[in-house]
Amino acid sequence: MLGLTATPERTDRKDILQFLEHNTIYSISTSEAINRGFLVPFTYYGLYDNIDYSNIRHNGFRYDVDDLEKSLIIPGRNKAIIDKYIEFASLKKTIGFCVSIKHAERIAELFNSHDIPSIAIHSNLSQEERAKRIRMYESGNICCVFVRDIFNEGVDFPETGALLFLRPTESRIVFQQQLGRGLRLSAGKSNVVILD
Repeated sequence: MLGLTATPERTDRKDILQFLEHNTIYSISTSEAINRGFLVPFTYYGLYDNIDYSNIRHNGFRYDVDDLEKSLIIPGRNKAIIDKYIEFASLKKTIGFCVSIKHAERIAELFNSHDIPSIAIHSNLSQEERAKRIRMYESGNICCVFVRDIFNEGVDFPETGALLFLRPTESRIVFQQQLGRGLRLSAGKSNVVILD
């Protein structure tokens, strides 16, 4: 049996390597894969907002989604998001990771209102509608796609040139998975821009 994974560490701390008798044939870190040309490098911008996360309920694992929506879906933050996107990643094919479905829909509306063709893709859509929207993104008819907990893994959009982390990412593994959505090699792509 051959097992392949980009993220062998799991949030539930289960040992998946036990299924392969801890026989690791090959392992490579993200930084080494970038250095060896298997992935593109990234330019990371850690941007600050004035959100006081201590006022947002947290159950020890996750922030409360309703509290996040109330705190993060606000005009000042939305303006900062669009301004920084235009400054650092203008019109690059982009995936934005959002707090909720509502947040993904609102940010897509915001970008569309600034003439940046955008859509939200989420679990409330039918399979057919999701597939249609994915094709629109892949074809280049849509510049930005905004999601909530889909596209973390199992998708491959090599042309993606920017990632927007618009939510707190409480897991190093989820962050690594989301980062991987932008690191794929593609003709003419020299790096990926990360706005966090």
